[in-house]
Amino acid sequence: MWNSGQLIDDSKICLQMRPLTYARRLSDLWVGLSTIQDKWRAHQQTIPSDTYILGSLMPTASVLKSIKELPESSALYWNKQWIAYRAAAPTSHHIHIQHLKDEPQYIQHPEELLDANNQALVDEIESNTIDVVSLSQGGNTVIYPENCYIDPSAKITGTILDASHGPIHIGANVTLQIGTCIQGPAAIMDGSITNIGAKIRPHTTIGPGCKVGGEISASLFFPNSNKAHEGYIGNSIIGSFSNLGALTSCSNVRNDLKSVQLYDYSTNALRDIHRKSFGIVMGDFVCTGIHTKFNTGTVIGNHCNISGSQFLPKFIPALTWGEYPNFGPYRMDRAEENAVAWIKAKNQKIPENLPGSIQEIWKEEANARN
Repeated sequence: MWNSGQLIDDSKICLQMRPLTYARRLSDLWVGLSTIQDKWRAHQQTIPSDTYILGSLMPTASVLKSIKELPESSALYWNKQWIAYRAAAPTSHHIHIQHLKDEPQYIQHPEELLDANNQALVDEIESNTIDVVSLSQGGNTVIYPENCYIDPSAKITGTILDASHGPIHIGANVTLQIGTCIQGPAAIMDGSITNIGAKIRPHTTIGPGCKVGGEISASLFFPNSNKAHEGYIGNSIIGSFSNLGALTSCSNVRNDLKSVQLYDYSTNALRDIHRKSFGIVMGDFVCTGIHTKFNTGTVIGNHCNISGSQFLPKFIPALTWGEYPNFGPYRMDRAEENAVAWIKAKNQKIPENLPGSIQEIWKEEANARN
């Protein structure tokens, strides 16, 4: 039987997706209500057992049909990118190539995660039967409850859920504190908490185990990160185990309304992403001090502990420490201690390869820090 372990990384795409792919496979990227790998598990029974699939590919009906019909020892391509192939073992040598007629949905750059997340929220959220009377007695207002999924274990008090323009998903053991306002499409995943007065605007996913407050718009939070206080985050991607200090904010639109440029790890240069709205890409295990300000199109690498009263640089390499402009290298032992502390605080298992992962990131970004 085919299994989701046969979702394969592409080295070029992994490099383009950094810092999000330093410590995770492409298939472990979070989109909508789950990881990409989780989405493929529903199709395990229908895919030939010798099939290998690009880890950042979304399982749309069109591409699923093409994969199921793919002959043995053949590969599917879109332009010059392989999408799937059938073989006895993973290989980069493809002889019999078929080209897809319909463009597949696969993620090549960080900003494309937000596009995929927008679509996934609409496609994946399924409403359930909600006790509107009970919610009303708790001071809640639910607009278009027929577009909402609210897990029975969720604790919701004094909130406004507006699903008039898109569905809303409230997962198991979620706590929405008084004054929380959520506009769909949006998802607050299992075990997450919103602080008093949180404003969650459309096209936002807050992954499991997060704590959020202030204003968040059109953004994707990977599991177990915090933005508990006031401040604005828009059109952004926040990795896991990161903590944004009070009033940490980002710009997501240039004052001149020109297209945003984003640092690309594959070229070590800025890349025009051909969109006017984009905030930040933040890796895993990043802590920011209070009042930290990020400019439009900023990339922050893994394991940083940073702050600054002025706008920070648009690219901050991994393992950076200090208050800008007095940045310095973050000692690896301190970075590991901080990572372990946050993993324990979120009641998660500490990876055995954590020290080795930090050392590898240190080596790979040595030139960037210099």
